[in-house]
Amino acid sequence: MNCLTQKFRSSAQELSSVKNISICAMMLALRVVIGYFANFSLAITPNAKVGFAFLPVAIASMLLGPVCGMIVGGLGDIISFMLAPMGGYFFGWTLNGMLAGLLYGLFLYKADGKLLLKLIICEILINFAVEVPLGSLWLYIQYNKAFWVMAGTRAIKCLIALPIETALVYFFAKVVLRRIIKIKG
Repeated sequence: MNCLTQKFRSSAQELSSVKNISICAMMLALRVVIGYFANFSLAITPNAKVGFAFLPVAIASMLLGPVCGMIVGGLGDIISFMLAPMGGYFFGWTLNGMLAGLLYGLFLYKADGKLLLKLIICEILINFAVEVPLGSLWLYIQYNKAFWVMAGTRAIKCLIALPIETALVYFFAKVVLRRIIKIKG
């Protein structure tokens, strides 16, 4: 059985525990609250938002794997839209949230060393393989914004956000891992 299949199977089994479902639900609630209150637009363009809703997605993915990460990322977007709709619902943004949860889960769940290197690679993929191309495509589809202009401004935003996001996830990952070791030990 390959590593990806094992991670998905193990992640799905994590959700058979009431404690883990509760953790997933708390991370989902935290994702919605942080997404609502802790984001802002850059001066470059109002279409390049900076926020901290990625943190609960990353932590849930690290603790419970890609399945929970996708649930928190996807449902977080849907619930956030339902609580504070801005325009019409568009599935593309939900897909971005699910892909971010998937990537965090694949890279950080049961990470066997080299956490910082895995996190850097994961953040680069999320920012430059999901957020820039797909986010620009979603803005083009929704609002007929010039794709390449949006891709450029989103790339600048991702370059600025990349080290900040990496540092925050790394810090919180270390704190969470220390807590888990204390609980199990």
